[in-house]
Amino acid sequence: MPSVTTYSEWTDLLTQFGDGNDISLEKLKTGTFTIDAGTASRFYRKVEEVYKKRKQHWLDRFQHSFRLQSFGKIDDFEMLLRNGKQNLYPLTAFIALKGLPEDLRKTLKKDIEGFVAEIKKSLKENVSKSSNEREKMLILLNSFGINGISENTKVIDGKVNEIIAATGRKIIF
Repeated sequence: MPSVTTYSEWTDLLTQFGDGNDISLEKLKTGTFTIDAGTASRFYRKVEEVYKKRKQHWLDRFQHSFRLQSFGKIDDFEMLLRNGKQNLYPLTAFIALKGLPEDLRKTLKKDIEGFVAEIKKSLKENVSKSSNEREKMLILLNSFGINGISENTKVIDGKVNEIIAATGRKIIF
């Protein structure tokens, strides 16, 4: 696959990624782009627009899954958090693109960390204080975040998949 090097190619792929196409993210990973004075502000705006769009899409899906899910068991809550965390992978991979300027990556990383921390705080505040499984829920919430997103996660056929070791086992801490 040829590397993405021009402003036009980047903006096309950024638009695709903003529209939910995670395959474009794989193409962007190999891309490089030298920002010049003529494209800098437009490029930064485009990246910010795409980032915000994908972040809002993630939030909408996460909130929707909470509305649909009935929490009969702690396992249901755990599955919802695991899916939410896994669905954060495209955003975290996006902000780590080597083709993005370092200052922009740092700004986006700080934003996503604050965003996830705010979600986690909100969820913790809404955990029932009288629930028998409150402690388990709080432990699960403590593991929710972008720090534990696996580097072995790949986008295959437009879906986020985590590659599991050859032993077939996945160790979760």
